[in-house]
Amino acid sequence: MTEPESNVQKTDEKRSEKLNTDIIKMKKEHISAVSAIEAEVFSVPWSYQAFENTLSMEEALFYVAVSEGKVTGYCGLYLAADQGEITNVASAPGYRRQNIAQKLLHTVMTKAHQQGAQRIFLEVRSQNDPAVSLYQKTGFQTVGRRKNYYQYPQDDALVMMYEYADI
Repeated sequence: MTEPESNVQKTDEKRSEKLNTDIIKMKKEHISAVSAIEAEVFSVPWSYQAFENTLSMEEALFYVAVSEGKVTGYCGLYLAADQGEITNVASAPGYRRQNIAQKLLHTVMTKAHQQGAQRIFLEVRSQNDPAVSLYQKTGFQTVGRRKNYYQYPQDDALVMMYEYADI
């Protein structure tokens, strides 16, 4: 028998409170740790140079989660006109199920909205059930599918969108 959803969320919140995680704007000194997480989590990771280039872009919002002095996750978003596109969201494998990705998403989405974003888009592997669930709980809806978008392993991308209520 599985635990009811509310008990699971309470357990995760307690773990996260004990962890003491801060969400801060990504700086150059975070790139090595972010690149290491990226390489561990994604089959086709961004390079150190890609993250470094992104930090100099005015339209990029990249934040990191820092727990106990260590980078434990990151999230990035590009702004264009009144839209944002989430590029990356990841928690370090040893720090999953502690609401880090949720906190990162909330921060980045709030910052994007403050800068004029009315809709946020993202792509996610169709078989990545934990990520799809997180995005749905955050309010994203599936608006499309890109067949065979991902390689290594091959998978479709779900195109998901969040629309702010004030538009």
